[in-house]
Amino acid sequence: MITLTKSLEHMAWSNQKVFEQLSKLPDDIYGFRAAEGEWPVGQIATHFLGSGEWYRFLLTGIKWTELEKIQTHEILARSAKHLAELDKVMIEESLKPDGEITFIGDDEKEHKTTRGLVLAQAVMHTAEHKGQLATILKMHGYHLDLDALDHWSFAANQ
Repeated sequence: MITLTKSLEHMAWSNQKVFEQLSKLPDDIYGFRAAEGEWPVGQIATHFLGSGEWYRFLLTGIKWTELEKIQTHEILARSAKHLAELDKVMIEESLKPDGEITFIGDDEKEHKTTRGLVLAQAVMHTAEHKGQLATILKMHGYHLDLDALDHWSFAANQ
């Protein structure tokens, strides 16, 4: 049977690699944006954690925590550890049978989804934001090497 587990493992590995690559760039990258009014790099990096906390809530009922906004390499390093914990929860959840999940949304209404759909969204969502980070950094003269984070690189490092 094909599962999402390997995709989630790849996601977790590449999340850590993205944070590692960011930590090697100057501290001012956290304020870089694609355009006025768009989220800066630091907010997107923080969003990785906020999303992970939302997915964890949907899957386990554990409420999200107050997140520190990523604005320095020091905060990024602490946040990388928390992101690894959140990613681990999703990998563990992928080992369970798929099933319906009911939750109360921001609109205070009851919504339904499935465990598998939440986990698939986690993988897709993080990939979208990695591309966004790479684009913003390229616009400011820096390179986020997404090719080093692809499936082939992941498989070679296992």
